[in-house]
Amino acid sequence: MTFFVSNIFFKREAGADGYFDHASDSQALLHTWSLSVEEQFYLFFPTMYILLVRRLDRHKVAFLLLATVVSFIGNVWATGHRPLSAFYILMPRAWELLVGSLLALKAVPPIEGQLPREIVGLTGLGCIAWSVFVFTKNTTFPGVNALLPCLGACLILYSGENGPSFAKTILSFRPLVFIGVISYSLYLWHWPIIVFSQYFSAGSLSGFETALVVIASVVMAFVSFEFIESPFRGSDSRFTRRQVFSLGLAASLLSAAAGFMMYEHQGFPGRYDDKTRDLVLANTEKRNDYVETCGNWRDDFHSMSDIKFCTIHPDAPKKIMFWGDSHVQHLYPLLQKMDEAGELHGHAALFTIATGCPPAEHMNRTDKGYHCDAFAHFAMIRAGEDDIDTVFIGFSAWWALQDGKICPSVNGQCTGDVSKEEGVLLFLKDLSDQIHTLKSEGKRVIISLPFPIFDKSIPNLGIRNAVFGRFGLAGAAKDTTLPTVRDQIAATAISMGAEIFDPRESLCPDGQCISEINGISIYKDSSHIAASQIGILEENMSKVLQ
Repeated sequence: MTFFVSNIFFKREAGADGYFDHASDSQALLHTWSLSVEEQFYLFFPTMYILLVRRLDRHKVAFLLLATVVSFIGNVWATGHRPLSAFYILMPRAWELLVGSLLALKAVPPIEGQLPREIVGLTGLGCIAWSVFVFTKNTTFPGVNALLPCLGACLILYSGENGPSFAKTILSFRPLVFIGVISYSLYLWHWPIIVFSQYFSAGSLSGFETALVVIASVVMAFVSFEFIESPFRGSDSRFTRRQVFSLGLAASLLSAAAGFMMYEHQGFPGRYDDKTRDLVLANTEKRNDYVETCGNWRDDFHSMSDIKFCTIHPDAPKKIMFWGDSHVQHLYPLLQKMDEAGELHGHAALFTIATGCPPAEHMNRTDKGYHCDAFAHFAMIRAGEDDIDTVFIGFSAWWALQDGKICPSVNGQCTGDVSKEEGVLLFLKDLSDQIHTLKSEGKRVIISLPFPIFDKSIPNLGIRNAVFGRFGLAGAAKDTTLPTVRDQIAATAISMGAEIFDPRESLCPDGQCISEINGISIYKDSSHIAASQIGILEENMSKVLQ
């Protein structure tokens, strides 16, 4: 951040989901990417503008307009082909700042008349409202969609330049003005507070905790504005321009030196005792303790060749097909071990994984980019082939905990809305039909009941407890899986002649589910067992496969 390059750093660190990658929850300075883009613009734009005024003063507006259009076109292209660059890098985002420059230069004639001002102002409010309430993390962004919030802000400013308007009156409401005044400080404070609050809770924040985060963010923003920003701003500041820049340079050098020292000393681990360090390190390692070689993630499927299969012991004449989502994927190291020990009885293990998808031919996720129904269709065709004699179907029932997460679908398109209860019934109907079809083809069918899903990341909870447990602040995870849904799945499977694999026989031997051993997580997150710990299921799996 000191050198205004955090946007480049976070672009390099980002995963497939970019800004909304799962790791973003633990990056307290992630939001500084936008400040770096702004600072880069503020460094380059004045130089460019001075050259324009000196050499092409009469054409400066046309030149800036051309630069805006070129940057926007580049942004639209990059959003489709280089989405991380489109989001994080200056050139594809420059047009959003250049439109403000065009507005400041009055590139568009002023609005004459009250009615046009009202229409323009309300249109601007509508554009921003649409962006706030309709855009989600699945919305393609920036690209063309970035036009709405940018255009909305420009229209509001444009409508208020030469007279009153309803939009201007709304935004002059004192509480909104207060938020606007502290907005820069609020932006700086809100994300670190959210990240550290989630770190302390080791999970999603409750409604009450979210309210506390909002209040804390506003309070810290106000204090920061009053005692850090204000003394250095405006003509009445008691500091001279030379002093301001000197203090800024000194603060930058100090922060850079502190950052370098922390990097060189790996965060000063000596601040914890040996036991705490060992627990933090072990639980940190668990978050990456996962073998992910077989997943099909948000792919489109037009034929079986579009599916990425992976096979353990592929030359075996008969195969057990392990079909499902990531809760089947995490069994891969277990089946490797069992194959090496001869516990697959001469069978191959064929993994057919659609990450995040329920294994149902007439259901899809409501999130953008999933084709669960098409995947299940081709998975059923593969399961019916002669080399498959056993089909093991497993899945997470996360979608049974929330409304609006799955839908009846055709060709990846939702054909209606269902509640979580209706979604369970829809899934059970598909599951029943699939078992019936497979049994009629002479296949042995094994249904895995859902694995426990906890309300907190178990490794994160282990880290939190290692750090704060000595102060009497240890937390615990709660299993959120619905017993009724497990019972419905088991009843459907048994009634159709399928066998049952229940992971709780190993994970919850006394009715109380194991999530850690001696403070070290056996999970990699809130529901997936770590690869090094998956052997806990071996006896149970071996018994079922026999």
